[in-house]
Amino acid sequence: MTAIAIIARQLGFAPVGHDPVFNEIDATYATGRHALVGRNGSGKSLLARVLADELAPTQGHVTRHMDIAYLPQRWTSFTGSVASALRLDDKLDALRRIEAGSTDPMDFHVLGDDWSVRERARHWLDDAGPPNDLARPWASLSGGERVRLRLAQMFALAHHFLILDEPGNHLDQCGHRWLRERLAAHTGGYLLVSHDRHLLADVESIDELSPRGLRRHGGSYASYAAHRETESQAAERQLDQARREHRALEQRQQQERQRLTQRQQKAGRERANANMPTILLDRRKQRSQDTGARLLAAQRAQRARLLAHVLQAREHVDMHRVHRFDLGHQAATHASLQLEGAIPPHGHDQPIDLHLTPGKRLHLHGDNGSGKSSLLAAISGHRPLRAGRIRRGKRTLLIDQYCSLLRDAQSALDNLQRLSPGHTPTHYRDYLAGIGLRGERADLPAGTLSGGERMKLALLALDSATEPYDLLLLDEADSHLDLDSRALLEQALASYRGTLVLVSHDPALVAATRIDKELRLHKPLAPITPGR
Repeated sequence: MTAIAIIARQLGFAPVGHDPVFNEIDATYATGRHALVGRNGSGKSLLARVLADELAPTQGHVTRHMDIAYLPQRWTSFTGSVASALRLDDKLDALRRIEAGSTDPMDFHVLGDDWSVRERARHWLDDAGPPNDLARPWASLSGGERVRLRLAQMFALAHHFLILDEPGNHLDQCGHRWLRERLAAHTGGYLLVSHDRHLLADVESIDELSPRGLRRHGGSYASYAAHRETESQAAERQLDQARREHRALEQRQQQERQRLTQRQQKAGRERANANMPTILLDRRKQRSQDTGARLLAAQRAQRARLLAHVLQAREHVDMHRVHRFDLGHQAATHASLQLEGAIPPHGHDQPIDLHLTPGKRLHLHGDNGSGKSSLLAAISGHRPLRAGRIRRGKRTLLIDQYCSLLRDAQSALDNLQRLSPGHTPTHYRDYLAGIGLRGERADLPAGTLSGGERMKLALLALDSATEPYDLLLLDEADSHLDLDSRALLEQALASYRGTLVLVSHDPALVAATRIDKELRLHKPLAPITPGR
């Protein structure tokens, strides 16, 4: 019998001083395979945090019938070791001292009954793959290596219900296969917040979060996508029909007003020629004016009802319509990139020689930990090479997987003004509205935006640039984007005329980008170090 994991009733969340992100959410999750999707900024991560008891709702309540394990989309920076990131360092240190002969009661208190902590840690490391050293600094791991370790720790909790926020981000193709296998084998059930079409292909139900609330679609991504396409087409037809009805009503009402005016003019001429008392003439004139007023009032009410119908239909269409998203169309004209015997700061340890002329597109790929992100950081001038030399154009833009070029404390509007100066305030707000940051959302701190909104904000620095960049470095820019925006990014990259270095594990995006060259980095062989 399927067990119930979570029941949510009338959930709502509103940041202090702002409108609610979502309202009156009802949902039940059993020990099956569930997914949560929605536009960037719709509140998916907030809802996941509320369900996982990481954040208190501002209304409603959640009942949890199982233990919950939660993987956030964004992590705070951490400077300790792998062991400390996994919260094992104190127990491993206590175990090592006890094995060396310690009789300190505090060591036994810290260890408790967890005598298998070292074996459990080794199991996680074996499951996740390299790195094998618990003493290694956590900050030295790639994004994919961190995700795999966190996931391996969670998958060991066989009877926990997992809430995973974008677990496929940063994973290479091998990591994606590993993740799908582990998800299929997990018996405790899960809720997957993801835009990864391959992961969504394995779920049993998909909940879509939108301004209208939470709607459940039975089945996997294929049935959800077909249903959504049908709804989109129906919404377009409904809007077209509402507009036609509105135009027809305007024409009918105009004709009615013309006929009334003609009757009033005719009646006025008859009254002028009639030999009637003034009081009767005034009464007829008043009745005619009253008739005209009632007609105008009725027409206004009709127009208001039909206009509301048009606006409702347009809102429904906007739910399915992708926000404007562009990467600019200015061609690169200056020398773009040349690597001479370059060795990245991390990972790949063989010299790289590369010449990328203006307008060319390079796909930089390799396993997690092979040094892709560190090479991009070196190309952009943020980190030094271990060896070799780099020559690049003067205007280089790096958009990494963490959107590091954004300042979290600044608003979206202030970030865009800083990154792309030279426009009027109205133009900046138009740009932001094009990615869904309208009104007060443009004034929110960038650190409070969703991962997808942050990525689109970072990409606007290129879209709104008054001068073309010589070189664009994109490090997994598709990771946080919703399904619609991913498709639009594919189109934007296909028409982009600048020089590009792309890091992505999505074959569809790579194919759409029309790659000219490929460079694969290799992860150096590392000795296996026993866990601390």
